Amino acid sequence: MEFASVIFIEIFLPVVLIVYYLLGLIKSQKASTLARNIFLLVSSLIFYAFGGIRELLMFVAIIALCFFTGIILDSLPAEKKGLRRAVFITSLLLNVGVLVYFKYVAMMVNLVNMLRTAGSVGAAFSGLLTFNGKGAFAIIMPLAISFIIFQSISYITDVYTRKTRASRNILTYALYMTLLCQLTQGPIMRYGNLGAQIESRTHSLEAFVSGLKRFSYGLAKKVLIANVVAETVDKIFNSQKTYMDVNIMGAPIAWLGILLYTIQIYYDFSGYTDMAIGVGGMLGFRIDENFNYPYTAFSIQEFWRRWHISLSSWFRDYIYIPLGGSRCSKARACFNVAVVFLVTGIWHGANLTFIVWGLIFVVLSITERLFLGDLLKKNPVKPVNWLYMMLAVMIGWVFFRSDNIDFALRFIGQMFSFKASPSYMIVSYLSVEVMIAAVCGILFSGLLQRPLKPLYDKVSAKVPVKAVDLVIQLALLAFCIIRIVGGSYAPSIYTNF
Repeated sequence: MEFASVIFIEIFLPVVLIVYYLLGLIKSQKASTLARNIFLLVSSLIFYAFGGIRELLMFVAIIALCFFTGIILDSLPAEKKGLRRAVFITSLLLNVGVLVYFKYVAMMVNLVNMLRTAGSVGAAFSGLLTFNGKGAFAIIMPLAISFIIFQSISYITDVYTRKTRASRNILTYALYMTLLCQLTQGPIMRYGNLGAQIESRTHSLEAFVSGLKRFSYGLAKKVLIANVVAETVDKIFNSQKTYMDVNIMGAPIAWLGILLYTIQIYYDFSGYTDMAIGVGGMLGFRIDENFNYPYTAFSIQEFWRRWHISLSSWFRDYIYIPLGGSRCSKARACFNVAVVFLVTGIWHGANLTFIVWGLIFVVLSITERLFLGDLLKKNPVKPVNWLYMMLAVMIGWVFFRSDNIDFALRFIGQMFSFKASPSYMIVSYLSVEVMIAAVCGILFSGLLQRPLKPLYDKVSAKVPVKAVDLVIQLALLAFCIIRIVGGSYAPSIYTNF
């Protein structure tokens, strides 16, 4: 079930909110919280069940495994170090095994089959360039399997390292894993943060209104910007299938395609995060921020501190630091960075394009760590830094969006061909609606918010500003609902991960 869908906005969410707050009328605070948590757990499981009953049963099994693993790890004394390590590694391997099976086995089987049937080295290399991860062998991937497994791993790791105590309450732990507002696309929450809120949280009209505002703006990001540009992006990037020949599309159309995709992926994912934070706020939860205007960064390292923050911090805490972090030799630190970004690429999907995408950031991050970072800091002309960051990110997005490496390379070749196509006109891909969405997407990616934030913070508490804010959010909410009912729908990009 998508947040930006009729069934969620007009049926599921209103019913959940009404019943949730009616349960708050129970006089005993303890009984009220218990009733609300049970109701939220059932609602979250129903929410996830829209992805399939088989997936739901698997999810319940993962919850049970990690819950009892946590209790065992928490109960074993420190002197039984070997046994604790064995329990932890076993649970870790089971979680990783589930992820590998559903997400990567089909790709590896299809890749081996392709290489096995290639008649020569040249044919094998050509096959690698055109390989898209798919083939005769297929396994249906459960909804949000990557986010589920990463949240499970963070929990058992934190219990193993004594950073948090294991939950003895199956309801609390199950709700931590399934909470509907961050279940399918994150943010990846830590138990030490979310678990405490499940057991005790406060509700207020101010928090509810703030949550509704955040949800409305997130919905507008998704429906009015990401969904609008998505159709044009699909036309351009699916050119090898239906629309045009990538070899002659020309630089203008290639740059238009990657510019619109750069807008789409940010507004699609950050819009979902805003909606998740908004739903959480309406239910009394504080959900972690996941974006901080990444397209306003001045380096690749800064970009990754601002993009998908919960995933970046997860890799830092559970891979980079255990490998040694930066408290080691420069060569080892660079190796650690390489491992993190390679795993980041692999995590995003079962396709060789994601590995190339990860390798791009391996090279750039290591280069910045070795010398480029110091040059960027000393450079007084910061727009140059920004142009470098955006160009690198957009080149990366080409691989991220493309079906295979061959198409990505041809697409990039067209970007830098500096020639217009004699066969395709850019105006045929630019409707007024797309142009408005693109302009708004550029302006509201942080270029306006960051410099104006201090001013907004000063006046945001004033009644006229609050009134204008309320009118804008209600108008956006109404307009988005009209568009959704009218058939404006595009699945969220990160649901696939």
